[in-house]
Amino acid sequence: MTRLLNAARRKVTEIANLSTGEIVDYTPVSPLELEMLIREIGDRLENAVPVIKQLWADRYAAERKFIEERAKAMLRSKEDTVTLRRAEADLASLPYKHEFDTAKEILHAAEELQKALTAKLYGFLNLNKVQATAYQVGGYGR
Repeated sequence: MTRLLNAARRKVTEIANLSTGEIVDYTPVSPLELEMLIREIGDRLENAVPVIKQLWADRYAAERKFIEERAKAMLRSKEDTVTLRRAEADLASLPYKHEFDTAKEILHAAEELQKALTAKLYGFLNLNKVQATAYQVGGYGR
């Protein structure tokens, strides 16, 4: 049993690149491997919650900084028309706009990865259910 468990753990590292967080295409071949995969993805989804929360906080902080810097630039402007003041403020606050856009991009990528992991988890849970039913029908579960 220990040998099987160690083999399953080795397989988990093959399906999840722990340094990049990528899920590698992998098909489990035993109930134990399937269970390990379900646990791995479930753990990843659980660990993602505080990370996503922090990404939201970073996004809002970047947005507030962008709005603040744009407003300050408008107040400092010596232009006569509002349109020219806005244009000057937009140019002056462009680095903050880039930071805000980058924060949004990172957040959206993380949310998409979370959705993909959730979909993969549901697929493996369905496989697990089918496999358990097959064992019971075949008489192995008795």
